Amino acid sequence: MPLWHNIAELLDYYIPPPPRIYWIDINRECNLRCLMCPQARGLVPRPAKMPLELFRAIIDDVCDNRPLIKLYLSGEPLLHENLPAMIDYVGSRGCQSMIHTNAVGLTPELAEMILASPLTFLSFSFEGVTSEIYEQLRPPAKFEPVRANILHYLDRRRQRGSGPHTSIDVIRMRETEALLRPFIEEWIAAGVDDVHVAPYMTWHGLVADRRVDAPPAVPGFQPCEAPFRHGCILSDGTVVPCCLDVNGCLPLGTVAQRRFTTIWSSNAYRHLRLQMLTGMLSPDSICACCDNIIRPG
Repeated sequence: MPLWHNIAELLDYYIPPPPRIYWIDINRECNLRCLMCPQARGLVPRPAKMPLELFRAIIDDVCDNRPLIKLYLSGEPLLHENLPAMIDYVGSRGCQSMIHTNAVGLTPELAEMILASPLTFLSFSFEGVTSEIYEQLRPPAKFEPVRANILHYLDRRRQRGSGPHTSIDVIRMRETEALLRPFIEEWIAAGVDDVHVAPYMTWHGLVADRRVDAPPAVPGFQPCEAPFRHGCILSDGTVVPCCLDVNGCLPLGTVAQRRFTTIWSSNAYRHLRLQMLTGMLSPDSICACCDNIIRPG
């Protein structure tokens, strides 16, 4: 038997350690239609909100290695009425937690809830380099109220002397590129722990390309780490290979029927990992057309 057959067989049966990071799409709804997000064009219909019982079952299943649980994927987490209970439950199981929010609905009451909770990380998605650019990119949000929400939260965190690690996420794109430096300086001075400048993504072509630069050419084939290191679960329990698969184009199983730990070692996951490592992805696969992670040379 040729050597490559033996290697392929080993890869086919390889099961990596459980993920250290999970994206759990607790809420598929959003109150904005940002131009750089798939929400702008609408998502494939699914139950909007993950039931609390299903969420708790997922956490019970995956908590052994104390992973980071990100309570978001395609929607706005502050819209889920059970968010406080979800954050508390993650903390009670010894795991870290994170939410990523547009801050439109960050009322003083929700700010106090977050500050009093065991939440580990809080990220604000805010392209507020100017009021005009922000409102152009994130309809129907208004710049001043959202900015005030974030500043109020930071002020309360400073007064309390405690709270989650807090950052601002701003996307580097044509509209924001020239104003990023003063924006970063402004928010560091305002009290955030860091400002993360995120690269622009087209979400597999679901949104218009606003990248400043064309993606660099990478010789050969660059495998993606997501099927080996990340767990991603949509609002109805569908497991997908990465956080970009918001429409469930490549379902690998459902935690409504089987435990995630069982799905992680399933034939579907093993087959995807083998394809990823050998570069033998189907041309019509969502992974094969990913312009953010995998680039054929």
